[in-house]
Amino acid sequence: MSSATAIWLQVRDLSATATELVVRGVEVLREPRREPWGLDEMWLADPDGLPLVLVEVPPEHPMRKDQRELT
Repeated sequence: MSSATAIWLQVRDLSATATELVVRGVEVLREPRREPWGLDEMWLADPDGLPLVLVEVPPEHPMRKDQRELT
């Protein structure tokens, strides 16, 4: 398996999701944090070692803007 392979999942509340997963014993590769590009991310490992990235798009992030308003 390539180290470039990962699965990205968007969640509504990264903090709550992180708490639930840690309580359930999920292996955390990287704690939740705001990345320089403005997304909140947390990295986990699935049972086979595939990286799973949980992402929350903060309300103020440009991705939250309705692109129809920009035209």
